[in-house]
Amino acid sequence: MSESTPDKSSTPSNAPDGEQDKLTLQNLLAGDMPWWGITVRGMGMGAADVVPGISGGTMALILGIYTRFIAALSKLNLNLLKALPKLFSAEKRPQFYQAVRKADLMFLVCLGVGIVTAIASFAKLIPWLIDTYPAHMNGFFFGMILASTVVPFRMMNKRGPIQLFWFIASAGFAFWFSGLPLLSVDANLPLLFVCGAIAICAMMLPGVSGSFLLLILGQYKYVLGALRDLNIPVILVFGGGCGFGLLAFSRVLSWLLDRFRASTLAALCGLMIGSLQKLWPFKDVSTMVVVGKKVVSSGTNVLPWSEAHNSPMLQPLGLMVFGMILVIILEKIGGGKAQDK
Repeated sequence: MSESTPDKSSTPSNAPDGEQDKLTLQNLLAGDMPWWGITVRGMGMGAADVVPGISGGTMALILGIYTRFIAALSKLNLNLLKALPKLFSAEKRPQFYQAVRKADLMFLVCLGVGIVTAIASFAKLIPWLIDTYPAHMNGFFFGMILASTVVPFRMMNKRGPIQLFWFIASAGFAFWFSGLPLLSVDANLPLLFVCGAIAICAMMLPGVSGSFLLLILGQYKYVLGALRDLNIPVILVFGGGCGFGLLAFSRVLSWLLDRFRASTLAALCGLMIGSLQKLWPFKDVSTMVVVGKKVVSSGTNVLPWSEAHNSPMLQPLGLMVFGMILVIILEKIGGGKAQDK
C-alpha cells in the first residue's frame, strides 16, 4: 500500500520519499524568515533579558517579531504532544510536520536557541559593564528604549482617548514599579519557581524587565550565578516556573492583542516610557544606598549638568544617541520584512 498523500501545504505528493521529508522540513518555518534570521533575533532578545531595566519584549518589538512571538507561545498545547508519535511513522509523518508548522514551533525553537546562547555568552560581560560603567550603559539602554517606543505606536490601528488612558496608566505604573527598592531575600526553591513565573511574564512585556524584577526580589545575582555555574537543580526549578508563566501569560497577552490591539499596544508603549526613569544615566551619588556589596538604590535622577553625579556628561549622552540610532537601524533591517502585519 502506498504512503498517504501529505497535506497540500506540506510537500508535493509526487516527490520521492527522502526528497519529500527534505521539502517538508524546509517548510516547517511558517513565513519566509530564515532560521538563522530568527536565531539572531533571539540572541538580541537574550542579550536584552540579561540587562536589568531592558526587556526581551522590547527587542522583539524592535526586530518586528513581537506579535508572532506571543502568538506562537499561545499555540503551545497538548496537541503537539499528541502529534509526536506520528513523527515515527513514515505514513503519518507529514501530519506531524503540519502540526509543527501550524503551531509555529520551529520559530520558537530557533528563537530559544538564540536566547539561550546570548544569555550564556553575556551572563558575565553585561553585569560587569553595568557595574563598571553604570552611567554609560544606562545612557545606551535609555536611548534604545526611547527610540523603540515608536514601534508599538506605529502598530496601533487607532488612537483615541481610550488608548491615551491606557498609555498614561501603564506609564504611571512602570514609573512607580521601576522606583521600588530592592529586597534582600534568601533564595529557596519554591521562591525561585514563583520568581521564574513572574520574571518570564515581565520579559514578554516591553518596558518591564524580567531581570530588574529579579533584582527587586533579590534573586538576580543568584539566578545569574546558577546559570553561569550550571547549577542544575536551581536551573530546573527556575525554568519550571518560567515555563508555567510562559504558557499562562502568553495566552492572556495574545487574547489582548487580538481583541484590544490598539489599547494593548498603547499600554505597552506606556510601560516602555515609564520605565525610562530607572535607566536615566545621571544619578545623585550622595543618595546612593548600598547594603553590603549590593546597590539597593543607585540614587535620585539629576540633570546632566548637575554636579551631584560623578560621570562625564557627554559620554552617556553620546551613547544615548548611539542607542537611538542603533534601534532605528535594527528596526529598518530586522523589522523591514518581519514587521507585524
